[in-house]
Amino acid sequence: MRPIYIFLTVVLAATGCDEDGVGTDPDGGTDTNPVEPSENWDRDIVKTGLEVDMETMTGRATITMGPSESAGASFDVGGLEIDSVASEEGPLLFEVIEGRLDIGLPIEEEESVLIIEYEFYTQAVFEGYMSGGSTLTWPYYCGNLFPCHSHPKDGTAFTLEITGVEAGKTAVYPEAIAFDSPSYQLAWAIGDYVHVPLGTSIEGTEIEMWVFAGNEQAAADGGEGLVEAFGWMEQTLGPYSYGEVAGGVQVEWGAGALGGMEHHPLWHLASGAMGDRDIHVHEAAHGWYGDGIRLACWEDLVLSEGTVTYLTARSLGQAVGSEAEQSVWNDYQSELNYILSSNDSIVWPDSCNELDVLDDGIFTRAVYIKGAYFYRAVAQAVGPDVLDAVLGSFFDEHAGEAATMQEMLDLIQIETGFDPGPLADGWLRSLGNPDA
Repeated sequence: MRPIYIFLTVVLAATGCDEDGVGTDPDGGTDTNPVEPSENWDRDIVKTGLEVDMETMTGRATITMGPSESAGASFDVGGLEIDSVASEEGPLLFEVIEGRLDIGLPIEEEESVLIIEYEFYTQAVFEGYMSGGSTLTWPYYCGNLFPCHSHPKDGTAFTLEITGVEAGKTAVYPEAIAFDSPSYQLAWAIGDYVHVPLGTSIEGTEIEMWVFAGNEQAAADGGEGLVEAFGWMEQTLGPYSYGEVAGGVQVEWGAGALGGMEHHPLWHLASGAMGDRDIHVHEAAHGWYGDGIRLACWEDLVLSEGTVTYLTARSLGQAVGSEAEQSVWNDYQSELNYILSSNDSIVWPDSCNELDVLDDGIFTRAVYIKGAYFYRAVAQAVGPDVLDAVLGSFFDEHAGEAATMQEMLDLIQIETGFDPGPLADGWLRSLGNPDA
């Protein structure tokens, strides 16, 4: 994900419960299930099936839950109005407390299915469904769009169906994400779209663009070298996990918005950035790091953003040529100079889920750029091809799972014999430039 520079306060909707905060069945009774609602975040979300009606702004979530030795199940629903909750056997008791949905789900030794009917609303920019027609819920606003676990360490598979789309508009979205992924990954976009196929990668993935009518040239510009860079990542890092089609979608985020968001297999780019090849390659790389491998801790954001920022330059160098790679590093150097002079920060805090990714300043451009320079220093020490192999091994070991940056450092040392700890201390856990 490239940075976005508009942040507004979320508007929370009503909870959708009765006056005591407890949900009832459609006939008004609450005695159909004796299990009282209780908080339980440990019950795993295995799969989330969403049916969304844009005309009525309503959704139906069919959620497969894992077995649990404890009763109850909890979800983030901060911007939703919950209308009903049921199992396959009938209605369940539920309550919404400060944006948390608690359900009276009994102890189960096997998987169980919940059906949650709800209403959702147009939200502030970058906090759910936006007035421009697209969705964005990173880092923890998925509860404004559907019942979810917002932390990326909790992965789920998805299916999605969008109906009620305005005549003349096209809804662009993946019908299925079969790979365990962070909840913020799911997204859709609605607009007057034109489909622009770019080609097929060497591994057989079809790369495409969806742009607003009249923006076909931006698709061509942004797609230059993308098919080749994508193929290099498939061959170097491992098979693409999100199906046979991938590509970029132009979205309207409003004035002042920049960059993109890793909604694989169809990542989103701000309207004015659609022609930027480097951003497309950056978002494409999240199919392996950030999406394909989730974050165990928000403090490990550098494992996502630093890794793919490095991979943007590396993949373009291998797929397009050394001049393309050097051009990216020239841009990074300019950013690094600015960061060091005005906005430097520690990019890998020594804690795990103790800090807020937004409020405590983890999400900054320093995470991207200093993270990339850390990997570049490792590549200079062990050889770029050797580091490529480590990045591929790491993906092979952790695909579909949550991982930490420390695990990356450990694997670098195990596979190369080189201790990257001092470089991490200099680039990631200190201010300044360790090479200066």
